[in-house]
Amino acid sequence: MRTLSLLAASSLALFASHAFAAPTEIKLCTGIDGGPYAEAGKMIAGMAKGDPNISVRVVMDTGGTWGNIQRTVLGEGCDAMIGQPDGAAVLKRQNPGAAASLKPIADLHREYLHALCSKESGVDDIGDLESSPKANGYSIALGDTGSGAWLIWQNFVAQDSDYGEVPVKNESGVIALASVAANETTCVLQPAALGNSLVRQADEQFGDGLALVGVNDRDFDNATDPQGKPLYTYSKIPSGTYAKSLQGWFSGKSTVTWLAKVYVNSDRITDQKALAAFITAVARAKPAIQAQYGK
Repeated sequence: MRTLSLLAASSLALFASHAFAAPTEIKLCTGIDGGPYAEAGKMIAGMAKGDPNISVRVVMDTGGTWGNIQRTVLGEGCDAMIGQPDGAAVLKRQNPGAAASLKPIADLHREYLHALCSKESGVDDIGDLESSPKANGYSIALGDTGSGAWLIWQNFVAQDSDYGEVPVKNESGVIALASVAANETTCVLQPAALGNSLVRQADEQFGDGLALVGVNDRDFDNATDPQGKPLYTYSKIPSGTYAKSLQGWFSGKSTVTWLAKVYVNSDRITDQKALAAFITAVARAKPAIQAQYGK
């Protein structure tokens, strides 16, 4: 009788340990609080609530895509991330072993490369910069090393080495806008979803000195992500998006575009139930994310 009681107690304890096991916490690296990546992360975390297999903790203010890669595959802090695919492409060139563990699980919203150039410079497409850049006094503002614009520029240079001759400045934000509007810097790049706050500020406050220009160098057609798929497509920033001075209502602007992605570190998320639950939460959040930031 005592043996049966012990067996029953053991079975009950085993059942309880499985029934009440804590869900796997997935730390999701995003971006600045209030920005598209952080808001998308919050939507994903919301869809994961109540799932017995996972909980999602949103990690913000990481510095963006490259900061997310640093925490997700090159260092500690995150198990998954949201980012632009340029980061994964740069990572593969720099560290193929680390890149192998960074797996895309979903596409999210569409982003565009906003290229803002000085009207005085006469540049009307970013491809103009590769034509004798030093002789013409051209320069490009990309922000700090590892910024979204910096990542894109690395991929442009990888496709056409002439872009590597363009002097680079680490100006960003309103400082870069003022510098370009004064023609102290030729252009600034801003990768972002449509309606980006900095580009809106450029439209409203610096439009007299700035032009939204095209990005149409067909050398970029050859750029690929780590899975061998095209890194960019071409699309128009619709006319009227920045209507005060950068565009007006009848001037779309062709540029490179891509979809932000959700990635996981396959070496860190090894529980298949947790992975499946996370993928499901992302899929459930995706329609709302695209409705807010674009398909």
